[in-house]
Amino acid sequence: MSRNLLLALVGATLLAPAAAMAAPGTDAYFDPLTMDRHTPDTTFGIDVGYEVWDEPPGYRDITVFGLNIGGHYMTPGGLGGYLNVPLSYVSLDIPPLVNDSELALGNVEAGIAYAKRFRGNTALVLHAGVALPTADDDGAGAFQAYASVPRYGDLVQRWPNSTWLRFGLSPMGRSGVLFWRADVGLDLALDDDNANEISPAFHVNVGGGVDLGAAQLLGELVTNVIDTSGDDSASTFALGARFVSGNLRPGLALMFPVGFDDTNDALEFALVLSLAVHAASR
Repeated sequence: MSRNLLLALVGATLLAPAAAMAAPGTDAYFDPLTMDRHTPDTTFGIDVGYEVWDEPPGYRDITVFGLNIGGHYMTPGGLGGYLNVPLSYVSLDIPPLVNDSELALGNVEAGIAYAKRFRGNTALVLHAGVALPTADDDGAGAFQAYASVPRYGDLVQRWPNSTWLRFGLSPMGRSGVLFWRADVGLDLALDDDNANEISPAFHVNVGGGVDLGAAQLLGELVTNVIDTSGDDSASTFALGARFVSGNLRPGLALMFPVGFDDTNDALEFALVLSLAVHAASR
């Protein structure tokens, strides 16, 4: 926790003078690096997260990448739909149980969204969808939940043998050069077996940053509260930036776990690379 507190203080120290010198850009909202992806504007994107582990006891080797491909289409009236395809590369050597590597498909999610814009560059996005039971559960693929950390709020997309109803809302906006955003979500399992280990899953995220015009400096905190025979919570904290080039918003972030336990004590940090593509200028 002291490491993460230090990072937060360093981030605040860097953001304060940046806010004073910033020239406002054109984006009314920012595209999150680790929070929920939904915004009022049509956006397509791809994320890659590489996790750095100190091998837990009994693990000889562990390599984990998370990959997400998807987007959302929004009409001028605010109605829309979204699709997300999660992929995970997991390589594990746990003698004598597992010695395998695999690129595994997660639970593909599709749903609908509605966005309402308000005065003063403020908006609210509601979304509801279904994560289908497409996650691989063979070999190393059965461990693909490890790859959820860079988008920790989407943990259920990498939970094998499970189908989920997902609901969420996200208020967002900006004031001057400052962005802000929050996400609240609830995931309910439709299965009676494997998914009951973590259902219902509740997540709440907060984030924001400074718009420098050519770049956006961002800080994001993602928290999951899951039902594992008693409520348990863990978070990820990320500091990063997105860069503005036409309709492209490439970004990167350094993300740290907060309050993880058990095997996840061995997770040190993750590097997140992201590209958001806007269908039209905001």
